[in-house]
Amino acid sequence: MSTPSLVNTSLPVSLTPHMDPEVMNSTELLSTCQWIPPQHYLFQMANGVLLGAVACPGGKHGVLFMHSCFVLGFLLLSIWSWVILCAPDYFSWNFSFMVVNAVQTLVILYNIRPVKFCDDLEGVYVTVFQPLRVPRHLYKKLVSPDYCTLGTLHEGEVYASQGISKIDRLGLLISGRMAVYSHHQELHHVVAKEFIDSPEFESAVSGDEKYQVSIVATSTCRFMFWQRGGLEYLLIKEPYLANLLRTVLGRDITNKLYSLNDKLARTKGFRVDIRLPSISAVGRGQQGFPSAVTCNQNLSQEAGLAHAQSEETLEDSSTCADTERTELLNGVSGTSGPGAVLRSPVSPRSSVGC
Repeated sequence: MSTPSLVNTSLPVSLTPHMDPEVMNSTELLSTCQWIPPQHYLFQMANGVLLGAVACPGGKHGVLFMHSCFVLGFLLLSIWSWVILCAPDYFSWNFSFMVVNAVQTLVILYNIRPVKFCDDLEGVYVTVFQPLRVPRHLYKKLVSPDYCTLGTLHEGEVYASQGISKIDRLGLLISGRMAVYSHHQELHHVVAKEFIDSPEFESAVSGDEKYQVSIVATSTCRFMFWQRGGLEYLLIKEPYLANLLRTVLGRDITNKLYSLNDKLARTKGFRVDIRLPSISAVGRGQQGFPSAVTCNQNLSQEAGLAHAQSEETLEDSSTCADTERTELLNGVSGTSGPGAVLRSPVSPRSSVGC
């Protein structure tokens, strides 16, 4: 019985496929390549515009310029492919690209359009919010009719009544002048582009608290105000705006405190520093709490001199003046709960305690 041979005695088969000799010869391929003349000038212009589009810088205006160049470039290619090349498929693609970029250009133009306001709102933006670089579109949300209301008060009309009106809104005076009273004693004035009731608004919790001062218009006043509920809802949606508004309110409250301090006039002509310890702080020091001297031992020499002068003036004052000052503090502060804001003139020892 014969066995098959394990050795392959067949002739080797060529692995090279059958190809056209002209294709295999690269030299002949290069020699037979013939360059066609340049395309129409529309084609050249379109590609030049597209080159400028991809070379534009970033930013809002750069993106706008890029899409505008794309619209022009694909428009030229569409005309070239329809009139010169006569290729419907090429025309269809270029025209589609042109339409898409045209829509993008319109959207960008809508987003970067200048936001304008009426004269009253424009003045508030330039004075209060523009120095903090608040974007106009964000300020537009803050003063939109959904959250903000404009109002007018004539001379003698009341914005808030002490112990009656609820602290359920935040007002900003656009024009005019208002006076703040406590028990028929004038504390200070609110001028244009200042918040009317920023201390009360910041101290209130629920909005059911009552004003501890009365605010009356001393001339024709134009003002804007936000209801507490709507404003808090907006600030929850816009955290960046909430931080900015908190900064603006803090600065406004500080200015009001210093305006109270500027009203103090003493016989020796010095001005009391509102950072000095209060009467309550000194009282706590006698009951085992840190004393006022210990809390303020690092004050500057100038503040110490003002403190010494204030104590000398306090000793020279009569008992009647002391009694009147104590009644004033008790009357203005009212209850010690939320919403009780001290807006009375700051006495030599009536300031932020240690």
